[in-house]
Amino acid sequence: MFTEELRSTKSLPLILCGIAVLVAVIGVVSGSIILYIATLALISVVFVVGLFTFSGNSGIMSFGHVAFMAIGAYATAYLTIPAGLKQSMFSSMPEPFAWVLDLEVSFPVALLLSGVAAAGLALLTGPAIARLGGLQAGIATLSLLLIVFTVINNWTDVTRGSSSMIGIPQAVDVWWALGAAVLAIVLAWLYKVSSSGLQLRASREDAGAAEASGISVGRHRFLAWVLSGFLCGISGSLYASFLTTFHVSAFFIAAMFGFVVMIVVGGYLSLSGAVMGTLLISALQEFLRRVQDGQILGIAFPPGTAELVLAVILLIVLIVRPLGIMGHRELGFRRRARGRAAPAVAEKA
Repeated sequence: MFTEELRSTKSLPLILCGIAVLVAVIGVVSGSIILYIATLALISVVFVVGLFTFSGNSGIMSFGHVAFMAIGAYATAYLTIPAGLKQSMFSSMPEPFAWVLDLEVSFPVALLLSGVAAAGLALLTGPAIARLGGLQAGIATLSLLLIVFTVINNWTDVTRGSSSMIGIPQAVDVWWALGAAVLAIVLAWLYKVSSSGLQLRASREDAGAAEASGISVGRHRFLAWVLSGFLCGISGSLYASFLTTFHVSAFFIAAMFGFVVMIVVGGYLSLSGAVMGTLLISALQEFLRRVQDGQILGIAFPPGTAELVLAVILLIVLIVRPLGIMGHRELGFRRRARGRAAPAVAEKA
């Protein structure tokens, strides 16, 4: 099983990026509604691929990565909202942070800085997460999400608390989302085939044996944690600049549950599974929302029906295919071993 997982071909990022391009083209050709769905799906790909970078390689399912997405979204808001509007929105901004009110940068700069800000949070929390494993690590990541959400929701002078963040210039379209998705896929693949990624996956299979072999498990978990935080921060920046307004509730347990469904259904041990699961569940979520609102069947269902159906789907997948649709497998082109097959047959003869 582990040997099969390591057969990551060079064609994998090309295939996954090609699928992302296909999604973008379908959105552009189909019209505004499908284009909106395709853009959000590609932004979700950035996040879930970031989540895979840590969880898929370490085997530790994180329930707190939406915290990095929140950091990225709020950083982009602070960096791109016009100065005049910020001064009216944050009239009670504490003096140490008042310099932010006069700061206004272009979106590409904000995108990079937002990813760096999220990576900064990962740097601060990484040493603690890297020392934990299994259930303890999962609970720790959930605690991180609760801490970040509580701070944002209650620090009204700095974050507007429960009030929506508004006035963000719309700079993201489907091509920005596609470019970020391609970047995330390539970075995740490069880490997966790197020495650090290989050693981290070895610790995923047997942490004790990996440590006995001289592998610094904590160090490799830390590296994956920081890289995943950076990618999830970028997804938050894209999300904010695409919708132009957001609420703190967009970065809490409900959102994290949706992303967990995506990566688990696709297969959290596979980069292909992360991408395919995200696209599949994104389309399904939109379909279920329209069914819930009565736009398809003509009958409106109670609020929460879409989430209930997703929960049932997740439960079924966990029972039938615990490792998701892709399992350990990756998409790739198989090469024919012409020169090897003949000698093997002759030898048997």
